[in-house]
Amino acid sequence: EKEDGMSLALVPASADATHVTGTDALEQSGWESLWERVVELVMWKDVAKSALWFGLGSMFFLSCSFSREITFSPISVFCQLGVMILGLAFFKDSVPQSRQPVRERNFQLTEKDVLRAAGAVLPIANSIISTAQVIFSGNPSMTLKVLPVLLFGAKYGSLVTVWRLLATGFFTSFTLPKLYICYSTQIHMIAENLIDRALEAWKSCPRKKFVAGTAVIVCWNLFSVKTRFVAAFISVVILRYNHQTAGLV
Repeated sequence: EKEDGMSLALVPASADATHVTGTDALEQSGWESLWERVVELVMWKDVAKSALWFGLGSMFFLSCSFSREITFSPISVFCQLGVMILGLAFFKDSVPQSRQPVRERNFQLTEKDVLRAAGAVLPIANSIISTAQVIFSGNPSMTLKVLPVLLFGAKYGSLVTVWRLLATGFFTSFTLPKLYICYSTQIHMIAENLIDRALEAWKSCPRKKFVAGTAVIVCWNLFSVKTRFVAAFISVVILRYNHQTAGLV
């Protein structure tokens, strides 16, 4: 009898598990379909649709960039949205309607709404956390890739505003991926030729140690203490990367 009771108790749990997995599969398919649509727009697979969105976005960004009266502040945007909603609600209430019993509308969040919001936010948060763990793992190769970007952002981050970032992201997403796919072979050939020429010039130099020492001394005297510290850190990372690659070989 105990075994029968336990088996009966386990049946609803399996049903709930299948329901949860089905919901997760539907959410994942929804995100995948949305990502496929974005990729189709960015890669110009449907030229008419991509041209329409690119034209609308370009008109919006250019018109807003030439206007001087627009100030981008979260508080002002929130207040303007509140004024618009308040005006629409006032005019809707002022329009005479058929006499019906007035019902108070109470909007309340339920547990299902919170779970849906959490289900929509959790995949994005997990992807951000996993990406941050990969970036800040301390791997020498990843450090050399990320460090220049962070240094550039720390130096010129004050010039980058939210509006400029949105405009740059919009135009680059519609242009760079398609151009890279169309001219990827030419770009790789040019990069390989430049690297080969630089290596040949360095190998053919008879006084490598003298040139390297002179460059290090000049840079050490011209740059500030902060730049010297960053250069020393980059040198340590490069040495560790070379040691790691040599160990793998």
